[in-house]
Amino acid sequence: MLIFFIHGVAEAKVKFARPLEHLIKEDLLQRGINPPYFHSGFYADILNNKGKISNFIHQDLQLAKQENPNINQQDIFRGQEIREEFISDFVGDAFTYLNPERGAKIRESIAGHLEEFILHHPEEKELHIIAHSMGTVILWDILFSQKFNHDDAAYKIRYLIKKEVQLKSIFTLGSPILLFNMILDIKPKHINDFLLDYQQPLQWTNIIHSSDLIAYPISSSLRLTNDSKLSVKDKFISSKANNLEQTVRAVAEFPAVEAASKLTPGVNQAFSLAAIAAGAADAHINYWHCSQTVKIIVDEIVGNNEEIIDKVIECLKQVPGMTITLLENKKSAQKINPQEQNNWDQLFGNVDKLIENFDFYDDSGKLRMRDNLAQVPRVSIYNSDGNCQFRGYVGLIHANDLRQEVEAIKQKYMKVINRR
Repeated sequence: MLIFFIHGVAEAKVKFARPLEHLIKEDLLQRGINPPYFHSGFYADILNNKGKISNFIHQDLQLAKQENPNINQQDIFRGQEIREEFISDFVGDAFTYLNPERGAKIRESIAGHLEEFILHHPEEKELHIIAHSMGTVILWDILFSQKFNHDDAAYKIRYLIKKEVQLKSIFTLGSPILLFNMILDIKPKHINDFLLDYQQPLQWTNIIHSSDLIAYPISSSLRLTNDSKLSVKDKFISSKANNLEQTVRAVAEFPAVEAASKLTPGVNQAFSLAAIAAGAADAHINYWHCSQTVKIIVDEIVGNNEEIIDKVIECLKQVPGMTITLLENKKSAQKINPQEQNNWDQLFGNVDKLIENFDFYDDSGKLRMRDNLAQVPRVSIYNSDGNCQFRGYVGLIHANDLRQEVEAIKQKYMKVINRR
């Protein structure tokens, strides 16, 4: 297994991912799993010297002071440190990547790192990518954009992750993709084009710290259909980013403050903004040190996430007009009576027409759908032991809804070998 990191803004350390790397190793070893190989794609040496921007700001403020000695620089240009840090840490790097020439060099650097990583471990064919901050935007652009010249390094990266290895999952930490896609304008069609030759859905987990002002959920904005081969989940971390944020939130709960907020509604909002401001910077950086981040990543990689059979049952339960005749917890000790199952098959098998019969690609179970004489569909879900976990049917008015849902499930979760 290979894990490849892409850093975000204002990164100066080549070993930027080392804390998260150690935490992932420890978690896997505790679960009795051999740790993967790690590599960090470092491109910060290509970025502009954004210190020049700060110098220009200082020069202009000094000029204003010379022209009017009585002015207070902190008053005419409030929040100078925050402005400079924001420019240096985010906007400067973002604008640098969006520069066509420097953006191409950054993609070339990442391609070089990834190729070297793969070549050094030819026996490993499973790849996971973890990107942070602006690195998530760069990855998004690399995978799905259709604006590049034919010789751009993005196409080399796409070749590597499809032909040399298999990209199994992506993790984005503190991602502003939602905002930057207004510029990049990558549409669902571009995503589907990239995934045309994927036989199983690509898993994308977007991790957001609640106090991170740069991070946004992305699931709804992608407007993916049920049969898309990209499966996106937003995961939230709600812990306090630092002691200062915790203190501000604790003060907001003092009786005197709560009483004041009832008289002046703006007090609550002020404390909320103060708490976010206190924690925003640390929240955006601390993914590399966060145990919750590690658990989300490792659970997804090793497969401790929800099995397909559970997802399918939840989808079927939401079909309009669904009448559930059996719903069994597959993890419970109670098993379905085999005689009951045989009776069902004998009762309906001779009169119902088998319409769908396929296994799920993770081998967690299978789906069968039959039509009765009135062409009303009945659907059953069986686990890997052959025990029925779900049975249900709809009336004629909702028959097409169920057929469409089963077709979407088939496109997304059917075991590939059954498609031939």
